[in-house]
Amino acid sequence: MNFSTFKRWVFWAHLFAGLLASIVVFIMAFTGVLLTYERQFKELSEMAYAQTIDIEKSVISTERVVSILREKHPNEAHIFVRWVNSEGAAIPAWAGEHSYLIHPYTGDILREGEGVVEEAFHVITDLHRYLLMEGDYQLIGKTITAYSNLIFIFLLLSGVIIWLPKHISKKSLKQQMWLRQKYTNKQHRRRHWHFVFGMWSLPFLVVIGLTATLFYFEWANNALYGMYGEQVPTREKKAMPESLDADVVSYDTLFTKAQQHANENGYQDWYSMWMEIGKSEGVARFYIDKSIGHRQELAYSLYFDTGTGDITRTLYKTDWPKGSQAWGTSRFLHTGEYFGFIGQTIAGLVSLLCCILVYTGTLLGVQRLLNLRKQH
Repeated sequence: MNFSTFKRWVFWAHLFAGLLASIVVFIMAFTGVLLTYERQFKELSEMAYAQTIDIEKSVISTERVVSILREKHPNEAHIFVRWVNSEGAAIPAWAGEHSYLIHPYTGDILREGEGVVEEAFHVITDLHRYLLMEGDYQLIGKTITAYSNLIFIFLLLSGVIIWLPKHISKKSLKQQMWLRQKYTNKQHRRRHWHFVFGMWSLPFLVVIGLTATLFYFEWANNALYGMYGEQVPTREKKAMPESLDADVVSYDTLFTKAQQHANENGYQDWYSMWMEIGKSEGVARFYIDKSIGHRQELAYSLYFDTGTGDITRTLYKTDWPKGSQAWGTSRFLHTGEYFGFIGQTIAGLVSLLCCILVYTGTLLGVQRLLNLRKQH
């Protein structure tokens, strides 16, 4: 089989695979565009509840926030409190699955449950991952998106073979890499756009597609961890404490110590600080983050013994096992957040280009089949 014949077989496989997965791939790409700045929009949603700075009133204590949550949910000991390093910022807090935004000066509940922005992003995420299927059907939706993603990876790789010009030269590559001012007809324009946008977005889309396999397939995780000679860690379900009786040292004292530790270790410009209690008895974890979230290299965890107030452990990403570091990096390479705002923007743009690829590819494929039918 010569290369021309091989390329023809690849073309038809590319065409039929593309038509098969086109709708699902388009949904995942389009929702990917909508999710581009998810973290920023959620943060802005909470910032809308910021209060006018009142110099006559002090910010309520961490102890007070915990007591508010305990009063509302006395049987829920697993609590999160997030302090944003900005005057007047509302205080996000959780008791189990119950979320609140709390007034920083009065302790009043500003918002119970998620806001409209958060709920909207939940819907978009569920469409992206599960095609909005719920309950027992969610696994079906996840399976469809999982295998559509594998087809997508095949389309990217086979597309390179189809793209290759007959005679590779600087001129031929330039013709295949840049948009033209004029086109013979719509089909010519769509085909050329498909090639050009496909090649420029290829490396980014390959990263997005490959990292997505980690969310679906055990073999992908085994391969990633296996590169570092590690096993995929198993999640142990530990019984969480039913009360916070073991917490002797006040949470305000722990918060002050966490701030001091951050100041002494180059994190004086922290953006937010999370306190988690009630997951393990006698342990409080502070997550100190320089970013608005999802930048693991810019954050670390600080663990306290709530009986003595002593620091028992500090944990940076570099302290994680190599496999877990790679998984964490892959997780946020998928969204572009690993590189911050610029990375998110690039991920959003190539997701938009992917929508164009699906659109042009589908029209080209359908037209090719119609022409083939006319010939017969």
